[in-house]
Amino acid sequence: MGVGGALLFNYGVATPHLFTFWGDADWLRRADVVETITDPWRLSVFFHFTAPWQWIVFHALFLLACAAFTVGWRTSWVKWIVLIGHISYAYRNPVLTYGADAILHHLLFILCLAPIGRAMSLDRVRAVRAAKRSNLGSTLPPYSSPWAFACTRLMQIQMAVLFFSSGGEKLRGIDWWTGDAIWNALVSNEYYTPMVGLFAAQYWLIVLATYGTVLVELAFPFLIWQRRTRPYFLAAAVLLHAMIAIFMGLHYFSFVMIMGHVSFVRHEWLTRLGAAWKRKMDGMEMIYDGTCGFCVRSMAWLLAFDGLGQIKIRDFRTDPSPVVGEAQLETALYLVLSDGRALPGFDAYRYVVLRVPGLWWQIPFFYVPVFSRLIGRPAYKWVAANRHRL
Repeated sequence: MGVGGALLFNYGVATPHLFTFWGDADWLRRADVVETITDPWRLSVFFHFTAPWQWIVFHALFLLACAAFTVGWRTSWVKWIVLIGHISYAYRNPVLTYGADAILHHLLFILCLAPIGRAMSLDRVRAVRAAKRSNLGSTLPPYSSPWAFACTRLMQIQMAVLFFSSGGEKLRGIDWWTGDAIWNALVSNEYYTPMVGLFAAQYWLIVLATYGTVLVELAFPFLIWQRRTRPYFLAAAVLLHAMIAIFMGLHYFSFVMIMGHVSFVRHEWLTRLGAAWKRKMDGMEMIYDGTCGFCVRSMAWLLAFDGLGQIKIRDFRTDPSPVVGEAQLETALYLVLSDGRALPGFDAYRYVVLRVPGLWWQIPFFYVPVFSRLIGRPAYKWVAANRHRL
């Protein structure tokens, strides 16, 4: 998701400069690039374009693929379009490429080999929804695969080797030994920051950051594997690249590196985080009409986004609620909370979307000031009144 979002943003903002950067007459002519290629594997689809519409169509297709890759829609084949597209852009204009692009090449290739899209994706939502269409109480077990573990490990090794290589290269520079390397970067024209005055007055911060950077990069490949030290070095790596983004302006590079480090997040950390979130949000029970096909399909969609299993369901036709009467349930769906409160219709959905992470994308529809209530409540009442026809 992070890699896809980074690519979508990077190439999306470059859209107005499509022909300038990757066309055939501005920055770098295609013939000049082809003449310098000695590796037969340095291929790009841009080498075969002859008409402007071909650039436009491919760029649009690539951006759509990046968006689909980010949300996990048809991931099994979309990911290959993203990989081929990113390589094509990089090889068409090597003047624009730098470390972040090379790192993305490697991460994308591993992601293409991995069975991605099996969790926290629209592909997973579609699979869960298909199971719940026939039985709302059915569940799909969490996806697990030795191959997924192998690809995750390969990504981790990639990041560890990259850090160690970067740290070893720094030891060859005299300014890293003297503690002046970061100062020299911050006062350069490329990475100048207005905060150099503060750092000049407190130069010990520069020295600490210089030696700390080398220490983290050299120790990371060895201590990131240990259970006790992993959280600290993962936090140190993320902090390091956050500082690079803030003080040197390398936002794209820093974000890509942080996404690579996310591969070190342990599954049990996320499990504990999810359990803590469920405890804090407390129980929620949705009461629906099981004889209404539209209601069942809607519930299947809603539950498909509830990856933490926070929402319990009750069909009042077969299992009457002790809290809400049948006459009330004939007019609207109800959400019953652990404290005994019962929220009807629009207010029930409004309560749920803020507390179920998989539904956060719907927050703008339910929490736009004034508009959501003025439009949302009448719209829900009309749908509820016509649900059997729908």
